[in-house]
Amino acid sequence: MEISEVKVRNEFFVSALFVESTITDYLSEKLNITDSINSEFLGNHNKALSFSQKVDALMDSVNFSIIDKSKISVFREIYLEFVENKDAFTLEDSFTSSDSNDDFLLILYPQNDYLPREEKLINACYQLIGEVSELVADQTQKPEVKMPRRNRFFNIENLKVGKFAMLFSFLFIS
Repeated sequence: MEISEVKVRNEFFVSALFVESTITDYLSEKLNITDSINSEFLGNHNKALSFSQKVDALMDSVNFSIIDKSKISVFREIYLEFVENKDAFTLEDSFTSSDSNDDFLLILYPQNDYLPREEKLINACYQLIGEVSELVADQTQKPEVKMPRRNRFFNIENLKVGKFAMLFSFLFIS
């Protein structure tokens, strides 16, 4: 697998962590769970909700458009395919679902015809990562975030969390 293919898969994993963390925070606030990390319902326990279940809970509780729901669903399915096929030789080999998520991804994010299919998939994956991260961040936004060890708050209304998270994650991939 080429470096760019490895990077996009890693970026998907990092973005999925961000999305899951954001959804967990959102659900814990809605359900009045004060310690989501140690919660049997939302934490990292064998009884806790899976990534897919958390995504479903978010889509059921927030009024997303049909297109946005499709993007989030495709994101979830591609993430699960990447996890299942973590040893795939190429990026295209990672897409094994009978739902043809790779074709749907290219319909959502059309690319130039002159690009090879692998490059089209890489570009479309990055577009999906950015949009889903931003969608989830926007729909689950919290106006204030408490900083640990400091009794101060800062306002994140003007901060694009999805883009910030994507840029921050590149530090770990490079």
